[in-house]
Amino acid sequence: MNITEAGIERVKRDWALTAKESLDVRQISGAIYAFGSELATLRLMKMYRHNAKATCGYSVNLQTFYFALEV
Repeated sequence: MNITEAGIERVKRDWALTAKESLDVRQISGAIYAFGSELATLRLMKMYRHNAKATCGYSVNLQTFYFALEV
């Protein structure tokens, strides 16, 4: 499922409110990823803590923290 550019911008705006900082949001292979600080990604994880399709961690390749939500 592809999300429109407007949808990505809406997610970016909504998640930035929760994360309390700006995020780099992208759709990659059926998941929406937010890249930012460790604290920002943990705030998003707390928001989705009961959703089994949510995950967060550190990307060694990109050298940044991420939050991912499968769509």
